[in-house]
Amino acid sequence: MPLLVFAEITAKAGAETNLKNALHELVLAVRTEPACQLYELYESTEHPERFIMHERWDDEAGLQAHNQMAHMKTFGEKAKDWLAGPAALTKVTI
Repeated sequence: MPLLVFAEITAKAGAETNLKNALHELVLAVRTEPACQLYELYESTEHPERFIMHERWDDEAGLQAHNQMAHMKTFGEKAKDWLAGPAALTKVTI
């Protein structure tokens, strides 16, 4: 069953541009994953420190595999100083 994920991501003050650039790089890598059906990045027009990732996966197993990908680990290490906190995830089955 397909799984939608909405990830709300917030940058620390002053780190917005670095985080945004890294997220754009991440999108390109994630879209090549076999279980990824959709991976879109949105930036708030009112709050430039806030981003939303809209994701669609084949299933929960595909999402779990995504979380273990090397590019996700690389992004996490690179972005750890730019994030205000962990991403807030909302999962929805369709």
